[in-house]
Amino acid sequence: MPEACGRNAPWHSRVRHDIQRRRGRIARRANSSKTTLYSRFPTKEQLFLAVIERRMTGIFQQVAGSLPEERPIEETLRNFGSTLIRLAVSKEQIALVRVVSMESAKFPELGKRFYELGPKRGEEALAAYLTKQAEKGRLSNEDTHQMAQHFMSMITGGRVRWFVLGFVSSPLSKSALRQHLNSAIQVFMRAYGRIPAK
Repeated sequence: MPEACGRNAPWHSRVRHDIQRRRGRIARRANSSKTTLYSRFPTKEQLFLAVIERRMTGIFQQVAGSLPEERPIEETLRNFGSTLIRLAVSKEQIALVRVVSMESAKFPELGKRFYELGPKRGEEALAAYLTKQAEKGRLSNEDTHQMAQHFMSMITGGRVRWFVLGFVSSPLSKSALRQHLNSAIQVFMRAYGRIPAK
């Protein structure tokens, strides 16, 4: 049912006003009744939470799957980063981020769950990967959670963040995104990479 809601609901500011009248369409899409929908999600907040949990779990599976241990670090970071950027600038994710930002003041649990299921899980998965690389002597033996935060901040920051928040109207070109990602990887490896002994 949350999947039907995610497909049917227009995740922008109008969601805040018309999700109640759209529940009928959501219920039909889910092959369910409006009564069943209300019994499972009696409040708008609970319906939002269900959609967030489904969406962010799917994203996490994609991002976490791009962290194989044995590949070269730069290659793995590039795959991880490109997956993260692709998802971050997707229309669905941008709309969800904006709705969560608007609704979090009224429903703090939305922002909390969004963070726990998305950025926090992504950081933890990346930190676990970086810990294994540090143990193998391929990266500096530093605070890998902080290292993960640094990398993810570089990937999702700058022009990417301004576009997601709606401060910049035109999306980055593929070449600009590639340059943005390559720059983040270079900075990260200069800070934390180990030079192999000769």
